[in-house]
Amino acid sequence: MLAAIVRASLGHPRIVTALACLIALLGLAALLSARFDVFPDFAPPHVLVQTEAPGLDATQVEALVTRPLEDLLAGTENVKTVRSTSSQGLSAMQVVFDRTGDPYRQRQVVTERLAETAGVLPEGTGAPLLSPLSSSMEYLVHFGYTSDRLSAVELRDIVQWIVKPQILAVPGVAQAQIFGGAVRERQIEVDPIKLAAAGLTLDDVVATAKRATTLIGGGYLETPTQRIVIRTQAPGATLEALGSAVVGTHAGLPVRLQDIALIRDGAEPRFGDALIAGKPGILIETSTQFGANTLDVTRALEERLDALAPALAKQGVEYHPALLRPASFIESAIEKLRNSLLIGTVLVVALLLVTLRDWRGALVSFSAIPLALLTTVWILEAVGLSLNTMTLGGLVVALGVVVDDAVIDVENILRRRRVSGPEVDLVALFIGASLEVRRPVFYATAAVAVAFLPILMMSGLQGAFFRPLSIAFLLAVGLSLLVAMSATPAMSVLIMARHQPKPEARFLKYCKRGQLSTIAWLHQRPRVLIGIVAATGIAGMVFLPLLGARLLPDFRENYLIAHASLRAGISLTETARVGEQISKGLMAIPGVKSVAEQIGRAENGQDPDAPNKSEFEVQIDPKLRNATEIDAAIRDVFDDYPNQLVEIYSVLAERIGETLSGESAPFSISVIGSDLDADDRVGAQIVEVLQHLPGSGNVRLTVPPREAELHVELEPEQLAANGLQAADVLETLNAAYHGTVAAELKQADRSVPVAVRIAGTGADPQSVGALLLRGRDGAVTRLSAVAKITTELARSLVDHEDGLRRQIVVATPTGADQVGFARAARKAVAQKVALPAGVYLRYGGAAEAQAAAAHELLLHSAAAFVLIVLLLGLAFGSSRHVLLVLLALPSTLIGGVVAVAVTGGTLTLGAMVGFVALFGMAARNTILLISHYDHLVAEEHEPWTLATSLRGAEERLTPVLLTALLTALALLPVALQLHQPGHEIEGPMAVVILGGLVSSTLVSLLLIPPLAARWLRPSAAAGK
Repeated sequence: MLAAIVRASLGHPRIVTALACLIALLGLAALLSARFDVFPDFAPPHVLVQTEAPGLDATQVEALVTRPLEDLLAGTENVKTVRSTSSQGLSAMQVVFDRTGDPYRQRQVVTERLAETAGVLPEGTGAPLLSPLSSSMEYLVHFGYTSDRLSAVELRDIVQWIVKPQILAVPGVAQAQIFGGAVRERQIEVDPIKLAAAGLTLDDVVATAKRATTLIGGGYLETPTQRIVIRTQAPGATLEALGSAVVGTHAGLPVRLQDIALIRDGAEPRFGDALIAGKPGILIETSTQFGANTLDVTRALEERLDALAPALAKQGVEYHPALLRPASFIESAIEKLRNSLLIGTVLVVALLLVTLRDWRGALVSFSAIPLALLTTVWILEAVGLSLNTMTLGGLVVALGVVVDDAVIDVENILRRRRVSGPEVDLVALFIGASLEVRRPVFYATAAVAVAFLPILMMSGLQGAFFRPLSIAFLLAVGLSLLVAMSATPAMSVLIMARHQPKPEARFLKYCKRGQLSTIAWLHQRPRVLIGIVAATGIAGMVFLPLLGARLLPDFRENYLIAHASLRAGISLTETARVGEQISKGLMAIPGVKSVAEQIGRAENGQDPDAPNKSEFEVQIDPKLRNATEIDAAIRDVFDDYPNQLVEIYSVLAERIGETLSGESAPFSISVIGSDLDADDRVGAQIVEVLQHLPGSGNVRLTVPPREAELHVELEPEQLAANGLQAADVLETLNAAYHGTVAAELKQADRSVPVAVRIAGTGADPQSVGALLLRGRDGAVTRLSAVAKITTELARSLVDHEDGLRRQIVVATPTGADQVGFARAARKAVAQKVALPAGVYLRYGGAAEAQAAAAHELLLHSAAAFVLIVLLLGLAFGSSRHVLLVLLALPSTLIGGVVAVAVTGGTLTLGAMVGFVALFGMAARNTILLISHYDHLVAEEHEPWTLATSLRGAEERLTPVLLTALLTALALLPVALQLHQPGHEIEGPMAVVILGGLVSSTLVSLLLIPPLAARWLRPSAAAGK
């Protein structure tokens, strides 16, 4: 079949060339309209379920809200993990779905399960709210607003009711969370003494507020000629109208709300706050819809915000753009990968011109690059895959292999033309030259493709990262094989038929001379030859496991996120005060462009953080100062505040960590057990053990210790004596210190909650006991008379995973060898921490994912190795041929190992993938050489001697060396920019392949020929 394709292409060269040009144009059109992103969706689909439970503490939220919701979701199909956090007034759950299902259907199933909450949750609890599906990055753009003219309430009104609708109207925006400012609330502050004097209750006030703000339609009048709508207005639409609402009567006179309460517009209780450059303001965090393109949505949103900015400026509102903008990393990464691809292409063209010494041959060889790569882009776009750093990385890695297939064909044609006479039949020469290399090239390319199958078969986060790379590579390589069998012969006939090639390049003659002398020398010294092969192979296999390992490298982003935590129980005001000082210190650092801080949580926000926690979003400019120096200066600022725990990550590192284990830190241990006190004790022991390990970095417990809590225990006897109901007392307490929302005042473009509060409540714990209650016959009683009020230490947060209570220990190792730290941590914990009954540990983080990926790659690589052996058997039909190819593979490891050691000594997942790909590329060169030996014996009837071995090695030096150099030059720009944005994953892979190409090329050209001369036995039937 291969021969038939080649002959058909040579028979109709113009038609084949025209079709090739048409396909290239379609690919170019697809490239111009392609969607670009930073990475494929590496996180599994998930939704957040948040339920407000005002007035309940963490353990009450756990028992009354979180547990019932977890029971409802138990057994839901395609749910992989359910994590939950119960804190004061909030139950926050993360439902992680399996990657294989339809996320929209999975979300619908969760919605249906949560619809059964009626009667399950306690009275006063809000309905569970589901977040929209979002992309892996989640973060879209963070931006802010400040004002020196407007109050916090006025600024929040503008953002809430003018800016936010504009944001959500942009296609692709999933959510907009607002931190800071103050939410407007219409407050009815009841004077308890006046209320009691009027003989009224708090329920009367709540009912009146609800009636006064309820709008009831008036209907319409039907006249003989027209219909007239009767428009009504809510009686309490203004402060004055609401104050005039009648609550009841006393002594025959009406009692209005304004007689017993102060009616005013105030601010809702705050869950969080925001600072921008150390000034109070509003921070808006937007997220991307699931499947949306980050770059397109970012640009559309920024265009909308830029259009709004002038109008807002007239109102005294200053716009702070791009406080956190992942699209900047995407743009930088894509640009650098594009440049690497272009530079690699230019280097490939230069090498072709220097080596082939024929612009026609270089043009035919080079044509395989646009044809194969553009067609790959076309297919990727057609199946819905975006172009990202991984797919582009696959194209960069494939660049050398893509051009190799065509180069081998062209080089063989040029070699035959040089030795043929002027009367040679050119058509027969072209057919013979193409068919001679077609079969070995097919099997060699198939070996490379099989070597990439383990990468394609990876699962989890590592599979989500590298599967697009392998798909792009396999598509490009498969298409290059088709191009080499069709377009390359056709273009060769059209362009090269009437041209006599120049003599071979001089440097190739020098290389061949050195090669022949080295092979002859090694042939005479078989022990030295075997020793070199054995030593290099053993050294590679011995030193490879000794390299440090981690899942992914550090990403070079221009944004850093610092997670800061003060002592549990600290107020929003104190956290903001400390944050203001830190922000000013950070802004003073040269190279820091902007600083924004979010404190606590947003209403229905994704992160259910307490008031003592905050996140600093720091934008840096590496052009002004070295990024490492800026990072060190940032850490120095935080070190000046030793009472605050701080962890600093890049945006991608944070998202990857949260995807792996729910924690940002690269290493975590979950202490799981039903007894929270036992979990705390074990967790504290583990922290102590880890802190003594070298390079442990910041080690801490994520579930905070107990904090001060005011316990109010009602005394039934005293309640009865004063004629009070327990529910009435608790409602009064809630109104005093949280506020009871009685109604929602709907206006044309906004709504304002109407809340009933108790006036005169103090902010100190002692004032709680002085809260006045209306007892029997209107008598006023203090809360302290009917309840026991004590200050105790209680839990501020309870964490669950899959319904089980847990404490979490996290560490941020300072060294690059995260796998080594994880191994040492496991050993130390096993030796020094005794687990009580009912408590067990679950390890998580990047180190565990790296170990799982290594195990998976090893298993799949073993299967791929078996396939390669079968493929070699099919290609050669001789066990000696197969064993000789396999004998060369271990020696190729040493080059990759040395390259990793020189560039840092850490084996990342990208480097591991590089080693897997290297085996296929190394086998390719050996297959081409041994196939040529078969051709010399079977087709040209040469006897198998050392001279034949030398001839075959000499004739294959140019294509083998050219193959290695082309691949090396294609990858060189990526390897040289190892630490640049966009090259963090492909860079280590390119380094491994470059190092391995050096050793594999030397093995193929210098060690295989003398081994073949002594051991190989080509037969006359081989290769037919």
